[in-house]
Formats: sequence, structure tokens, C-alpha cells
Amino acid sequence: MRRLETPAIIWFRNPANRTTCQLMSLVPNHAEGPVRLLLVDDKPENLDSLRAALEDPSYELITANSGTAALEQLLKHEFAVVILDVKMPGMSGFETATLIRGRERSQHTPIIFLTAHMGDEAATIQGYKLGAVDYLTKPARAEVLRAKVAVFADLYRVQRQLQRQLDETQRLNGELAAANRELETFSYSVAHDLRAPLRHIAGHASLLLQSSILTANSEDRRALDRICAAAVKLGQLIDGLLEFSRVSRTQLRASSVQLDRLVHDVQHDLEPESHDRAVVWKIAPLPEVKGDRVMLRQVFANLLGNALKYSRGRNPAVIEVDCHQTPRETVVAVHDNGAGFDMKYADKLFGVFQRLHREEEFEGTGIGLASVQRIIQRHGGRTWAEGKVDEGATFFFSLPANPNQGVEQTHTA
Repeated sequence: MRRLETPAIIWFRNPANRTTCQLMSLVPNHAEGPVRLLLVDDKPENLDSLRAALEDPSYELITANSGTAALEQLLKHEFAVVILDVKMPGMSGFETATLIRGRERSQHTPIIFLTAHMGDEAATIQGYKLGAVDYLTKPARAEVLRAKVAVFADLYRVQRQLQRQLDETQRLNGELAAANRELETFSYSVAHDLRAPLRHIAGHASLLLQSSILTANSEDRRALDRICAAAVKLGQLIDGLLEFSRVSRTQLRASSVQLDRLVHDVQHDLEPESHDRAVVWKIAPLPEVKGDRVMLRQVFANLLGNALKYSRGRNPAVIEVDCHQTPRETVVAVHDNGAGFDMKYADKLFGVFQRLHREEEFEGTGIGLASVQRIIQRHGGRTWAEGKVDEGATFFFSLPANPNQGVEQTHTA
């Protein structure tokens, strides 16, 4: 008789888009080798009958003719199920089951009792109290015995698969924690070890520029100008790396945040960059959300700052902020009518040091959008963008409607 196998399916909530997704489908893997079954009965003919009924390449059958012998086998091996005779001389099946349940390694091993007398209700209740998963009457029908054992054998295989996957997850988490610690060490090194020589380079170059020895148009002065500019650029890159590292490691402090107020605060901060330009701001009413106010302010600072920068050649520059809400999320859009970008490079936008425009056109380090994406991911949301060359760009981010699902409350290094 062929046994139908139903996969065990584990589901999880996707923090990126609030949908329910299938994480894994666990099907008992018989290719891993046979699982052990322990058959316990004091009569050899009964053990022979059990062996005949359960003979299968997917099982390794181990027999014991007493409770003591069964416990000795349980010390040596792990079993998918124990088939245990109730009435045995010396140590009864109930006494054996009590000792099996008393050991940590075997306390959850399924036990199927075999009995010649099913009429004793008190004994049956006692057996179930001792952890029996089923009772079978002797002589057990072979097809019923096989069907019941198959269920527990497959469950054992699935549990073993799941345990291996959990062990692998713990191993990967340990590697991630170690990588995070290395990142912190690297960040410290960047902040302290690299900044000192960089300051010396910039300082000495500046002193030479101030020297009267160099003429205004000399090649030496132009070379020093390039050195100073490169030192400033490298300092900005170091600052960006440190900021990106901080975004990834700082604990979120969730509270109610008025996005309207946040946007207007950032807009006010950007006034020095826009006071001599024709800039039209279109800010739609924005809702209150749950999140880290400081980090969300940084999101708007990066997105609005980029919108202002990349619309520099427009007269007027038009920057719009609006949003729409669904039962699952709040989606915010920041649009500008600036330089835009080619959608075939959209996957590079949120990468560290990824830039789609030359430094001569628009200054920047290529870290701002990577920080935006990391902040939104830590809030359980997602980021994406749409654009067209010379026709502007729109950057979107979402925040979950239910902040308890997907929001990363702490960061473990």
C-alpha cells in the first residue's frame, strides 16, 4: 500500500509588503536513511509479528524483550516511535513509559501501547496520562499498525529537517552577528585611524596653498587644489560610510510621528540651498505614522535634498510630496521635475556608492539613498523609484499600517 505524504507548510508574515508568504514546505525525506522504531514485548512470537508488519526499507527495527532492555536501547539510540506492550513481567509497560518520559532525550517520543485487554478503562486512562499517543489491541492489524506508525515516522523526519534548518539559521545568525561586530570595528577604524592622516594631508596642502612661493597660475598650485578637493571628497565619503553604519546599528525609538511637520522642518532646513532659485513646493496633507522620528527625518532630508539638487537646471523646479494609504501600508512619494534617470538602471539607485550621474553634473557620495532604503527596511517598509531621463523622478517609500508587524525594534550586533 502506497502512503500519501502531505507536506508540512510553514508560513510567515512578509514585513516588506505585509503579505502572508510560504517560507518552506517540508516533505518527509526518506532518502536521508531509515528511522528507528523500538518494538517492546516479552513474547518472541509477538515481536516477530510486529517485525513482519513493519518490515520496510525506511525503518530500522530494534527489538527489546523487557522494559529494562527497552531503556538500554533508549540510552543508545533516538527513536521515531516506541511500540510498547502493557503487560510484561518485571517492569510493566506503564512503568517503562514512566521512565521513558522521565528522560529529557525521550520525553516527547511517541508511545503506542499494545494490550490484549481494551476493556479496562482505568488502565487506558492511565496509559494516556503517561503520554501514550494510541492504544492497539493484540493482535494488531498490520495495515492499521503501519498507518499509525507511518504518521509518527514522517512527523519525526519533518521535525529532524526543521531542526537542521533551525541549526543552520542559528549558525547564519551567529555569522551575521560576527560580521556586525567587524563592521563596528571597521567603523571605529574609519572614524579614528583614517581621519587623522586625512587631516594631515588636507592641512599641509592648505599651508602650501597659502605660501607665497606658489604663483596663482602655477601647475603646483593646481595640483594642490586637486589634492585639497580630493581630501574633502574623501572626508565626505568617510562621513557617509559612518552615517550608513550608524543607521544600521542604532536602536529604533518608535513613537507617533507627524509626517507633515517633519517635511516642513526639512523644507525649512533646505532654504539656504533654494533661496536664490525658483522652487515650487507642493506638499499634500500627510498622515501621522509610527516610527523613529530622527531616522524618518533623515529619509526626507535625503529625498528632498536630492529632489532639490537634481532639479537645479529647471525654472521653476517643482517638488511634490504626497501619499496614499491602504489597509496595509502608507506610501509616500517625493517627485521632482529634474534630471530623472533611465529605468534600466533603477536597481542601482539604492546601492552604496552607486550614482547614475557624473560628479561634474551633480555632487554626492552615493550613500544617501542606501541609507533611505536601510531606514525604511528597519521600519518594515519598502523603497522603489520611477523616472525618465530629463523628465524627473519619483521616489517612493512605504511604512506598515500596523507598526507591530515588521518594525525592527532593536539591532543586535
